[in-house]
This record gives sequence, structure tokens and C-alpha cells, in this order.
Amino acid sequence: MFLCVAGARELQVPGGMPAQLPGTPIAPPAPPAPPPTIAWTVEIAAAPIVSPLITADRVILAHLPGVVAAFERANGRALWRVELNPEQPLVSDGTMVFVAAAAGVHALRLSDGSSAWRAATGAVTAPLTVKEGWLIAPIEGRLTAMRASDGTAVWTIDAPEQREAAAISGDVLFVPEAGGRLVARDLANGQMKWDRRLGGRPGEPFVLGDDVFIGATDKRFYCVDAGSGEIEWSSRVGAVVRGRAASDGERVIFAALDNLVRALDRNDGAERWHKGVPFRPMAGPIVAGGAVFVAGPGTELRILRAANGDPAGTVTFPGRQALAPGAFETPAGAVLAAITGNHEESWNLSLTVPLPR
Repeated sequence: MFLCVAGARELQVPGGMPAQLPGTPIAPPAPPAPPPTIAWTVEIAAAPIVSPLITADRVILAHLPGVVAAFERANGRALWRVELNPEQPLVSDGTMVFVAAAAGVHALRLSDGSSAWRAATGAVTAPLTVKEGWLIAPIEGRLTAMRASDGTAVWTIDAPEQREAAAISGDVLFVPEAGGRLVARDLANGQMKWDRRLGGRPGEPFVLGDDVFIGATDKRFYCVDAGSGEIEWSSRVGAVVRGRAASDGERVIFAALDNLVRALDRNDGAERWHKGVPFRPMAGPIVAGGAVFVAGPGTELRILRAANGDPAGTVTFPGRQALAPGAFETPAGAVLAAITGNHEESWNLSLTVPLPR
């Protein structure tokens, strides 16, 4: 076989064509593949009921027709399942998972799913709040504070309708009432400390230091003094804020239904940056390790830099996200659990590696 190269004498190439023609540029090596972002994926039996919950060593989910199930966080191995049909998001104090179901609150041990206690409260009408030994249960027309350890009711008061979760900070409970008020109550006895009328129905409050940050249906974002209830500043958003805000310590960060993520100076409300995402956010942002995680109904979760809003990567799940993901911050970064699929495909639970990495 002979090879003729322009501008060169005829060369005989034994055994066929050479690997590289004379004068041909050498192609650079392919870049290394990015490290995987999904640690594991397991199939689940049916459609989810609420978003997954992550603890130190468990991932808890609830699916139809009414099953609460636990998986090992390290590898996705199924651990236990209990027949309960949650009516509100799952919450945990690190030793138990609390389930609002069947006109009551059920406390299941994370270790094996066994029942620690059950309180017949009546139907829970808004998300539970658990922190520092307290469990707050909004019930139609009432608000009850219980000891998380055994379900004993410490106090119950008459209270207006509540649709979003309350927040606990120190000895104060901050309650967003559907009628347009943010109310601070003494955690020990439920007595009102102050109430502040906002311009619309408040969302879920986020407490940072001496301030409470909260969006409302009047398309404004508020900073309220946690001690006095005075509005320190408010910012016109132009769209309803989605879910709870978060912070990196310097900025307060939130998502809205105009597909924008905004970061405001926590002290004076000045805008530090805003960034669009190609979907309507499913929930408030997750902020961890200098990164902002924003989930939408597609397969991708967007990561932004908290300092300036610049893109910092994406996480691609094996299917479209059915609900907002759960999150848990570890020393190595945030891990997120997402449920993907639809009624025509299989349903899956996926857990990410610690992010960003």
C-alpha cells in the first residue's frame, strides 16, 4: 500500500494507514469527565405525597397510598415503612420524624419507624414546626405547643388561620397568620408579644439574628425587627415570593414567581444581585457553602454563587422533579434528595453527593 502526501515524497506504509499523517495537528486529549453529582437512585412504589426529608443518616419520604418509608442515606438501602398518609410536610428533630396524619400527630423513631407517641390533636392545617424540644401544631382555629419528646401539650390557644410554617428563635414563636399578620408569641405560654400587619398574606418567616425576613402576597419582601415588630425596611419585588428566604450571612436570598432569584443586603434591603432561572422555582432557595440551590419542575437544579449570583453549575436528576427537593447541610456541603418521575414512568428517589464539590 502506498500513501501520497502533498509536498512530500511517496512513502510506503507497511501494514496499512499510519495513526497520524505527517503534518496533521495532534488533537488535544478529551477533558476529564466531571465528577458525578448523584450518589444513588432507587425506585419507589408510587407517587410522592410530600417532599423528602433528610436527616443525619436517613432519607424519609411518603408515597401513595399512604406509606412513610426510610432509606439509609449512605447507600439508599430501604430500612423501614409505616402505613401513614401525611397531610403536611414531614419534620424531624434528629431522633424522630413527626407526621401529621389521621387527625393527629405521630412521632416515629428514626431508628426503626416504631411509634414513640401519638397525640390526637385534630386535623393539622399547616406545616408543623419543630426546634429545641418544641413541636408546634396549627389546628383549625387553634395553635398547640407540645413537648417533642413525648407529645404532651404545654399550651393551646385560639388562633386565626395559618397556612405556612411558623418559626422558632430563642424563646419566641413567629406565626404567619393568613389574615395578613405576623405575630410573635412567647414560646413558653403562647402569649402575644407583638403583631404586625403586612400588606398581604405572609409566607414562611426566616429568622436571622434580630430580624425576621418574610415575603407576602402584596409582592413585597419585609424585614421586621424580631424584638419590637417594627418594619425595618421592605422591598418591592413585583411578584409573589416563593417559599422561605435563606442567607449566607451577609445577604438575604429569595426566589419569586417571576423566575428571578434575588439577593438583598440584610441590613438595608439594597439589591446586591438578581439572576433569572429558566423555570418557576418550586420552593425557596437552599443556601449552603457559599452556593444557592434553586429547584424547578424539570430535570435540572441550578446552582448560583451566593456572593454575586454567577452560575456555579447544575445537578441533573434522572427525571423531572415532582416536588421540591429536601436538603441537609453536612461539613462537606449540602446533600439534596429529589423525587422524579410521573404517572407514565417510574418514580425514583435520588440523593446527591455533598455540593458544591
